[in-house]
Amino acid sequence: MDIQTLKTFLTLAEVQRLSLCAEQLCLTKSAVSARIRQLEQQLGEPLFIRGARGMQLTDAGRHFYRHAMVMHQRWIRAKLEISQKRNAAPLLRLGAHSALANDLLLAWGSTVRHRNPELELHLETGYSSEIVRQVAQGALDIGLIFVADTTAGLVVDQVLEDRLIMVSSAARRLDQVSVDNYLYLDWGWGYNAAHSEHLPQLQNSLLSFGKADLGLPWLLKNGGTAYLPTRTVEPQLTAGILWPVTGAPEFRRPIFATYAPDRPDRALLDQALQDLAGLVDNRW
Repeated sequence: MDIQTLKTFLTLAEVQRLSLCAEQLCLTKSAVSARIRQLEQQLGEPLFIRGARGMQLTDAGRHFYRHAMVMHQRWIRAKLEISQKRNAAPLLRLGAHSALANDLLLAWGSTVRHRNPELELHLETGYSSEIVRQVAQGALDIGLIFVADTTAGLVVDQVLEDRLIMVSSAARRLDQVSVDNYLYLDWGWGYNAAHSEHLPQLQNSLLSFGKADLGLPWLLKNGGTAYLPTRTVEPQLTAGILWPVTGAPEFRRPIFATYAPDRPDRALLDQALQDLAGLVDNRW
């Protein structure tokens, strides 16, 4: 059993779809399947069953998941500790939900790095639940998430409110949007419930993505209409490539920073949080 096989198992358990797991790990679906089969052969038990909701863990899979998470986090922690001792440089590990990676996490990491070029910096992405687990287990110092999860005893502070607006390359008004030209993006359970309540006529669109951050690239290549965060579409709105749809409701969702309350190197963490606050104030 190797660490890459463990990571494949944990990722598939989180996303529950072979195609999405393969995309996140930059693998083919057949490579993901091969790794899972190899792991099942080593353990002598099936770990997944295919159901209506995708790949679901079996009882053996759920039992192994806890051990796999511990092994994976210990491996990450060991690598980082050895690297830190070798380099004798301060270490900061920042994580974010994958939908925040391309703009907020990268901008934050750049700000931190510019302020302290001697710093050893590690950036990580994943789903909110995965980021929370890594912060709780000490594999990350600060995480940016959409769900205010305090069950692990972590500090959770709201740092930003995401504004989701309907934008389009064709429709100007809401009554021009139909299930035929609308791209439904899954921005999480809170958004999905609000969308169902306010826009029931668009619930059964012909096109939908489970990975919402693919929405903007799709619109730029193929055209259409979708809900996207204002922080990501401002350049396209300014350039007239996309425009807001008149009459469409706006949805909001908070973004939180989470971290352990008892960090020994608190000064480094506080400075990173200040850098994040300054970035948000200046850009969003």
